[in-house]
Amino acid sequence: MEPSENLDFVKLINIRANIDNITPHKIAVVAFIREYGLLKIEAKRMVDCAVAPKYRKDFCMLALKLIQCPDMEFKELESLLTDGRYNLLSVHLQNFCVRLQNIYVNGISALVDCVTSTVDKLMIEQNETNPCIITRYSVLGLYLRRILLNLEKLTFVQTVALYKTFCLYYQKGRPGLMMRSLSKEKLNNMEGVGISATNEDPRPLELSIKMNIVDRNKFSSSLLEEGQWSRKQAELFTAQQANLLQINEKKALPPPQLQKMIMQIINDLPDYSDIHFLSFLNCLRMKEFCGAQDSLYNCFDRTVFSLPGNNICTDRNKHFRYAALNRAAMHTHFGHKELAMESVRESVSRAQEAGDSACVGAAGAWGALAGGRAPRAALLAHAPRSPRAPRLLASAAQLLAQHAALNAAKPADVFQIITRGDTINYLHSMTDLTVAGLANTAALWALYGFTEMASVNCQLLLNLNAKCSVVSEAAGALGVAAWRGAGGLCAALAAHFPCPATAALAARVCAHRALLAGKWEEADEGIRQLASSDRWESQLLKAEMYFLKAMLLYTKCRIASAPISGESRTNVLQSCCEALELVKKNFTKVGAHSRLVQTLYLQAHLYNDIGNQSARNQCAWLYRQLDQQNPIEATKMLLVMY
Repeated sequence: MEPSENLDFVKLINIRANIDNITPHKIAVVAFIREYGLLKIEAKRMVDCAVAPKYRKDFCMLALKLIQCPDMEFKELESLLTDGRYNLLSVHLQNFCVRLQNIYVNGISALVDCVTSTVDKLMIEQNETNPCIITRYSVLGLYLRRILLNLEKLTFVQTVALYKTFCLYYQKGRPGLMMRSLSKEKLNNMEGVGISATNEDPRPLELSIKMNIVDRNKFSSSLLEEGQWSRKQAELFTAQQANLLQINEKKALPPPQLQKMIMQIINDLPDYSDIHFLSFLNCLRMKEFCGAQDSLYNCFDRTVFSLPGNNICTDRNKHFRYAALNRAAMHTHFGHKELAMESVRESVSRAQEAGDSACVGAAGAWGALAGGRAPRAALLAHAPRSPRAPRLLASAAQLLAQHAALNAAKPADVFQIITRGDTINYLHSMTDLTVAGLANTAALWALYGFTEMASVNCQLLLNLNAKCSVVSEAAGALGVAAWRGAGGLCAALAAHFPCPATAALAARVCAHRALLAGKWEEADEGIRQLASSDRWESQLLKAEMYFLKAMLLYTKCRIASAPISGESRTNVLQSCCEALELVKKNFTKVGAHSRLVQTLYLQAHLYNDIGNQSARNQCAWLYRQLDQQNPIEATKMLLVMY
């Protein structure tokens, strides 16, 4: 074969990618726009009459939504128009209902006339007598012209199929919300062209029988599903869902529903590669390895083969290195550390060949997460330091702070590193990294034992941006760092994030408060509830309370074993009083008021035996103040007698 005869197989792919199929939903949107435009024409012809601004604004917002959103069933469209979210004129909805019924009754000619008359009447040249409602190059103008162009390209058989599909679409919505809200009198009064609005009219049924649309079993369900997604709609849907999966997973569609819509888009647009990446993200959310791997490979396979022929080598290298980067992220997510490091090395080598510093930095970040201590230290040592890549610089600062904290670095150095990253986040308004930095700062304060500072950062995180996915993880950080005595914070957390983590947090707070108050039955119940969700935390809670009681019990034992009289007894009691000062400090720190009152009671008795009247009076005064605030049962005070 001659070199000139070589076929460019890339040009043979994606032949029908940009062809938009006309669907019943799009016909309904055209009718919706048409009736509003006719209303505006009538309003301009009348003296001192115009559409109110609120109706104009809501119509524009709704029309943009209907153009961009995927096709919806007629019932969904009826619900959207009548649920009160948008201020729409009642006469507009009435005319819209009549127009759809006109298409349903009068056949193909009414369908074609609806589209052609919309363009002819609303996009005319501007003059004094004929106002222009929709300009040719506006959003609505481009949409209407595209629908008209695609309609004119249809053959007669395709036009008949479109009408049959519209009839099925219209039948599935009847009786709808708008039809029930409109009385027969209103519809009859608006029949300027002789349209029958009664359900008893035999003509629709007769016409339906002739067109074979009453018996829905005779039509394949694929007829109604065909061409539901255009390229622009798929791109918008993919971008929205991918963004939600990254910043707020709860707002995204549920995994089964999202996967169903992904399969519909793949069926309508088989050459659209980005939808496979959305499937990859959805599989990662569900921790499905096989599906994630297949979706990732399908995405980059289609991306490489759909490249233009000019810079195909450069672009293929780019897609190959980013494919390796995403493969590294996938294996890191599933815990496959060795495979992740292989992908990191491949991505780094290809990125260095192309001089792509952004890819090198991202690969280094995933390598730091997947590798051990030595590889992580080596990668972080070569982290990007160029101010031209602020995102990579801020991410590297957070990873370096985590690595330094876990490897016994000085706390001052650790906080200096993470503060440097936070400064970059604030300067460049990187909200996601700002939120992640607050979460890391809270975790570091908790690691070093400063629970108050951890609580401050967690509360700041919750109030800063409640839509970020990192905020949902703040519940865990609060549970580790700031749960002691934070009843109000616990209640607010449970209200915002009803999940098992916050339920365990509530049980933990309840058990801890009961232990500190000496309510043993309530504490035991709270610990049992906590054990069902977090066994080791419940055991830790028991151990903490036993530790707090240890010094007090040790002091009681020393008192019991002290000599009956003499100077040696005085010395023992004096040392016990000094030990009780530490006990009081610990009980005050954790908020154990009942234990603090008991300690003061015991310490006052000891000072009385020693003869230290001023110290005894001081303890007695503190005891009285605390006892008035938190009275203790007399039976529990017997436990501190010696």
